[in-house]
Amino acid sequence: PLQFEMWVHNSSTLKCFDLEKAFNSSNSIKKAFFASFWKIFFFISNYNLYMLRFFSSKILFVIFLTQNLFGDKIPELHEYIDSNAQYFLTVIKEEGSNYDDNPEEFKERLKNIWEPMVDVKVVSRLILSSKIYASATQTQKKMFEKRTKKLLLDTYVSTLLEFDNYQIVTDENIKVNKKTFEVSVSFFSDSDSFVTKLTVYKNNLGQYRIINIIVDGINLGLIFRNQFQDAYLENNSDLDIAIESWKPTTL
Repeated sequence: PLQFEMWVHNSSTLKCFDLEKAFNSSNSIKKAFFASFWKIFFFISNYNLYMLRFFSSKILFVIFLTQNLFGDKIPELHEYIDSNAQYFLTVIKEEGSNYDDNPEEFKERLKNIWEPMVDVKVVSRLILSSKIYASATQTQKKMFEKRTKKLLLDTYVSTLLEFDNYQIVTDENIKVNKKTFEVSVSFFSDSDSFVTKLTVYKNNLGQYRIINIIVDGINLGLIFRNQFQDAYLENNSDLDIAIESWKPTTL
């Protein structure tokens, strides 16, 4: 009997111990489950937030790219560039035979079409660089503007003279930058084509003026700037000699 009672007592203790252990184990499982649940929940929330930000940025990028790709329609700017470009090409086609008789006079006639469209003062300042421009006298600035106008128009006109058998299409979709506009003019023939990009800004009088020209990927403004900076350094930073020695660029 004594042995039996001890067994019963021990069995009860064992049962209580097992129940307590099971209860504690159950609580641990619950705690582990809820801890895992919240970790998964926060992970999914953070992941969804990250993906939302990621896709939002991509959507905004696509919208921005689309706007740049198609550009804006600015009828008055398109008409301004297109009418002068078409007239320029018409003069070359109809009066091109005069070039052989008097090339300089014919080139001058063509330059007169583009000259009012170009802001030579702004172009000159961009080529000189702000440091040189700030230290130049008014006489030197005027002399440089005159030289810039001659070189820029000579180069552009001489280049386009070769394309008398081309047609012109001015893109209606104009790329709008912070302070400037980019107008693309396509020249094409039966066998070839190239694009001229004109960088245009609107002055204080509300007039559109060209400040840079890129012919078939060749940036005239950048070439002129680099070329002049070389001439300036080669002449020991003597601005007068650098201006005089600055030669036209051939494309």
